[in-house]
Formats: sequence, structure tokens, C-alpha cells
Amino acid sequence: MSGTERSGVAAHQKRRGFRPAPERSGGAGLSRILAVARLQALGRRDAALWPIGVLAIAFSVNVLLFATMPDDALESDPVTGALASIYIAALAFGTIAVNQNFPFALGMSVTRREFTAALALFAAVQVIAYSVLLIILQSIEEATGGWGLRLRFFGVGFIHEYPIPVQFVIYAVPMLTMTLIGTASGALYLRWRANGILTAGSVLLLLLGGAAALISRSGEWPAIGHWLTHTSPVALIAGWPLLLAAALGGGSWLVLRRATP
Repeated sequence: MSGTERSGVAAHQKRRGFRPAPERSGGAGLSRILAVARLQALGRRDAALWPIGVLAIAFSVNVLLFATMPDDALESDPVTGALASIYIAALAFGTIAVNQNFPFALGMSVTRREFTAALALFAAVQVIAYSVLLIILQSIEEATGGWGLRLRFFGVGFIHEYPIPVQFVIYAVPMLTMTLIGTASGALYLRWRANGILTAGSVLLLLLGGAAALISRSGEWPAIGHWLTHTSPVALIAGWPLLLAAALGGGSWLVLRRATP
């Protein structure tokens, strides 16, 4: 957080009557958590705007590309995959939110519990807002036949087949998971610096490589392929990632409890 942002947050804090409090063992009050969340929102407005900006740029590039293609160049309605840009931005938000806001929050006598709860609240509101926006844009895309260009940017080929509540889950859960991957990475860096990130990456690589080797040795790749093709897309995109999100959220809290600025 830059000096200007810190000054603005401090001024906002004074106006709101936000009073630092010593570390407490009990649960944080809702009003204090909301105050911390407002301070995070004030200091990280760019975190809320950049994902939208990245998404708008990716969409504009795809519209320009499809507009220059001949009408008979596409045999079907292709999915560009550029929607992933907003999910990558969500990951970056999670990392930056922890690395920049956590030291400042502790300096203002905000407890780790309060910071974590406020960050979770801010991230949840952001995920909900983005998911609702994606549902609206997907509906417009479907109604206009792919923006008049047969462009599948927001619908990714199958989401329009599900009711709106399921669409919301399909958009929201992966975004929440990516945000928590970012917060977990930020927490690891705060706790163990570069060694934590490199160690976690090495362990993950070893686990994935070992699993791939075991599957190849046992000849189970066809069975895994069969399971993937016969499992509901909702389970693959939202169900399993939700379990990962729960693990990442719990792990982030455990690491932040011991982290120091």
C-alpha cells in the first residue's frame, strides 16, 4: 500500500471513529469487522476495478478478432477461453490483499482474526458481484447469438443450459478458489518469505508428479478419463473446487495466525 493510500485510509479511519484495539482472544465484533473491511475497500479500490478492466480488454480483443473473420470461417460457436482473465486477476487480488494490507492492519492494532474475517467478507462480496455480472453478460451473449459474431466468451459453451442459481455457482466457486489460492500464497510469503513459496511449489510438483507416475504404472489413465467424461460439469467446476477452497481458506488462516509483517 502506497503512502498516499495509507494517508487516505488513516483519514477515513479518523472520520469513521475507528479505534485500534489490543489483540483479543475472543471473536471479533461484527461492527469492527465491517470497519476493517471498509478500510480494505478504501485502500484497494484498484483491486475491485482491475479485474473488470482486464476482462474488458480481453473481451474487446476477441470481438475485434471475430469481427475480422469471414462468415464461413467458423463451423461452430467456438469458446475462446479468455474468460480465464478475470479468474487470474482474482488470484492476483488475493495475493496482493494479504501482502499489502496485513502488515498495515497489524500496525493499526487490528487482530489477525479481524483481518481474516474482514478479508473474507470483502472477497465474498467481490466474488458475488463479479458472478452476477458474468451471468448478466452471458445472458446478453446468448440472446444476441454471441454478440452477433457467434462469439462464446462468457458462456463457455454449456452454462446457458443450467438455471441461474447453478450458473452462479459455476462462476462463483472457481473465482473463490482462485482468490483463496492467492491469499494462501500471500500468507506463505508473509510467514516464510520466498522459501515458503518455493517449498510449497516443490512439494506440489512432487505430489503431482508422483501421482502421475503411480497412475501410469497402474494403467489407470483410461479409468480416470472415463470418470472425467461421465462426471457432471457442475461437480467438476464447482463441487471439487469448493472442497479445495475450504482447505485453502483454513490453511490461510492457520498460516496467518503465525505470520509477522
